[in-house]
Amino acid sequence: MPAILYHDGCANCLSIADSFASAPGLNVEIINLGADNRRAGEAVAAGVARLPSLVINGKVMRLEDHSPIEHVL
Repeated sequence: MPAILYHDGCANCLSIADSFASAPGLNVEIINLGADNRRAGEAVAAGVARLPSLVINGKVMRLEDHSPIEHVL
């Protein structure tokens, strides 16, 4: 199961997403909720309250805590 990075598409989030996407050997699904919020409910159900957040094995890790999830709902 891949880790999932949820973000809102701001410049800082895109930089973080690019870092994950370009890291060899990492299995990370990157979800830009700012561009398409259809998976925002999934993020909330996983426990994401702030963006960007990385969900790994059901645990939420906040990265650069700057935007509430409600911003994309």
